[in-house]
Amino acid sequence: MTDSVYRNQAEIERSSSEASKIVLAPFGASRFDRYMDPPADTIYPLEYAFYLLGDVHGKAVLDLGCGTGENTVALLKRGARVRAMDISPDLIAIAEKRLHEVNIEATLAVGDAYNTGLASESVDIVFCIALIHHLDLALVRDEMLRVLRRGGTVVLKEPIRFSGLYNRARGLLPEQDDVSDYEHPLTREEFRLFTQPFKMEGIRYFRLPFVPLASRLLPSRSDAAWRASDWAVKNLPFLERYASGVVVKLIKG
Repeated sequence: MTDSVYRNQAEIERSSSEASKIVLAPFGASRFDRYMDPPADTIYPLEYAFYLLGDVHGKAVLDLGCGTGENTVALLKRGARVRAMDISPDLIAIAEKRLHEVNIEATLAVGDAYNTGLASESVDIVFCIALIHHLDLALVRDEMLRVLRRGGTVVLKEPIRFSGLYNRARGLLPEQDDVSDYEHPLTREEFRLFTQPFKMEGIRYFRLPFVPLASRLLPSRSDAAWRASDWAVKNLPFLERYASGVVVKLIKG
């Protein structure tokens, strides 16, 4: 088997384990309010990803690696024509239940990010949240370029680890149980490889290492930790290398 096949199989197995732990609790429309019109200066990376989308009303959006469909619901509520795709049949089944719960429809499909089966230049926007760090970067990048129309965009949110010192320190800690052998935060070189064919806009870095620690120890101060991290990255640019997440808009020329 090729490396991409091994990667896909590892992701299907990891996702199946993840899906077995999910309890689909009811939630109201207010859960998605924060993604309808988030500000440019939001301190939260997913809100910023939705900000970078701009006006998606009537546009063809591919929610690639849609998981359980929460982002799919928000995209639909913003008026996009959404095709949601994930490699995991178990996660797609949960996404179908979620959309039924809120009484909206999208095209959901079990699919391969390396070979989506979509027509060339048929997509306006690829919305891709925490997916490519599982994958062969060149293969998924080339598939995105194929399906995107000229001038189309990728809105990307990914974990990163640009600091060699931070990477070595993290390597001393035990891996999480649900992390596959292929999954890791993107290095600076990997990020450059993926983004090289695109024009980049709106890049921002998020979450310095103290944020998850502070959030675990003092949950009531989580917002304060996020705000402190955001201030530090904006005002002390050398700290960008220690950020653990990046959000960016990529434009196909």
